[in-house]
Amino acid sequence: MGVATSASAVTVGFHQSSGSGKAEIGGTYKYWQAGEAGGRTIYDGSFSGAYAKDKVSGDGYEAVLALKYDSFEGGVWRTVKNKVAVVNGSKSWTFKNKANVIAYACDRKVGRTALENCKRAW
Repeated sequence: MGVATSASAVTVGFHQSSGSGKAEIGGTYKYWQAGEAGGRTIYDGSFSGAYAKDKVSGDGYEAVLALKYDSFEGGVWRTVKNKVAVVNGSKSWTFKNKANVIAYACDRKVGRTALENCKRAW
């Protein structure tokens, strides 16, 4: 993905299946440069119509759209991994002060928190 300038936004449609093929994610990811903080460029953006679809119902697993990103909070950068954004459904949201955002299609056993077979969407 390219770097967005403050005058423009980058919009990316995405689609990916988990490593097992049991989960599918997709939607639209949009981001733009929002400034600098802590010596790095920060980005604001949104996910629109982001979804996680369980392709094999009744197998004891659910579909997860998970995120990894760097977040600037309280004057410092920290990396957030395996942030569950959508489970077996869809939604839209905005974000601020992030960098290196990556979406993953993952499987998750019902009632558990561990993500399995994650595959990067970009």
